[in-house]
Amino acid sequence: MSDNTSDQPYHAKPGDSLADIYNVPGIVLFIAGVVSLASTITTAGSGFTGWVAIGAAVTALCFIASVAVFWLEHERLRRLAQATVAIRTEPQPRTPE
Repeated sequence: MSDNTSDQPYHAKPGDSLADIYNVPGIVLFIAGVVSLASTITTAGSGFTGWVAIGAAVTALCFIASVAVFWLEHERLRRLAQATVAIRTEPQPRTPE
């Protein structure tokens, strides 16, 4: 992914963002959402209607939280990329020859 203002990539290679430790909470929350969804569907099939509402709420919470964490990390990287580009594009003072 690249920033709209700089054409600079956030990461050097594809897949580097998955190795970024700041993405781990989002990945864990997404996996917890998938497990919760599977559990909720299984519970609904078994007839435990009281637990279905709780499971649906937990599933939604996990998915919404994972999207929020990924978005916050994306914004952090975008701001970092813009700050880096702004520093690099400032004119350098000329040295007298």
